[in-house]
This record gives sequence, structure tokens and C-alpha cells, in this order.
Amino acid sequence: MEALKGIRILDMTHVQAGPTCSQLLAWMGADVIKLESPAGDATRGQLRDVPNADSLYFAMLNCNKRSITVNMKSPEGKAAFVELLKKSDILMENFGPGVLDRLGFPGRKSTKSTPRCDGFDQGLRLLRPVCRVQAYENVAQAMGGAMSTTGVPEGPPFVAGAQIGDSGTGLHLAIGLLAALHQRNRTARGSTWK
Repeated sequence: MEALKGIRILDMTHVQAGPTCSQLLAWMGADVIKLESPAGDATRGQLRDVPNADSLYFAMLNCNKRSITVNMKSPEGKAAFVELLKKSDILMENFGPGVLDRLGFPGRKSTKSTPRCDGFDQGLRLLRPVCRVQAYENVAQAMGGAMSTTGVPEGPPFVAGAQIGDSGTGLHLAIGLLAALHQRNRTARGSTWK
């Protein structure tokens, strides 16, 4: 599929939600560059069944992408990040709140025309009190109400086994990024969500 041919995504996401989104966009033809810290994405080693190999969990969420390791705490790494950012249409990251800011790249400074997304969109008025909360599977299921359908009678709810929060978040992020790209093509203005 080549619907997104010519679109470059700088993907700094890790674990499941962000990589789900960027993989979908890669399947649609986008050139996805996965930027990892020197330690690499944590899922490279999670649920590993073959010694010294990337886990199936990592591989199934990150196929069809190119990877690069960059130390964002070094001057050389920051310079490499800036050069990659200049050549990218979308910057995706799912660090904890404020991580890119602390590295010297506050949202508005790093994304003049490049859409950017964090865990919770500040534009959602109902979520404003939690906009700077880390968005992980358990949080997504609890806030979305999915946990209310699980558990035992007279007991607390459980997190559903299927990772509906992460995969659903990835799908919604893909929809939002496609809309941001469309807006940029119509208005020449990017979108920043944080």
C-alpha cells in the first residue's frame, strides 16, 4: 500500500500503543524511522523466547520500520535528532510527561509544522486534569471504562487480558495523525498535541 508514500515518521515510541500506530502507518506506505535510546526499546527483551534475539513481541509491533539508536543526552545525539526532525513529517513520542522538554526540546520549539502526540490530548476538556499523566494500558482501560466489564462479583475490576487499551490507543492515534496530515496539506499548519 502506498497511501502514505513520501511521508516520513520519526517514531520515538516504545512498548505497544505508539508502535502499533507507527506500524499501521508504515503498512500504509510511510517511511518510519524508529529512534531508540542506547538501551533500546524495552520490548526487545520482553517475552524473549530465543536467547540474544529480539522478542516476538517487539518484532510483531516494529516490522516494516527502520531503526536508529540515538543518545538524546549527548550533544551529538541532540544534533542528530534535530536533523531527523527536519526531514520528518510526524514526530511520535510516548515518554513520560515533560521528558522531551527536559532534553531541551519543548513541544512548540520542536514541532513548527510536525504533528506530535503525547498520551492524553490536552484538547479534550474532560481529560484536562490528567493531561500530564502517563498513559499505559491499565490507565487506558480504567479511564475508558473497559475494566468495569471484568473482575469477580463483589470484588474489584481486573485489567482485561487483551491489550485493548494499547491497541485501541494506537488506532486512535493513527486516525488523529492522518487528520493532522490532512490539515497540514490543506492549511500548511501542523498540529501539536501534548
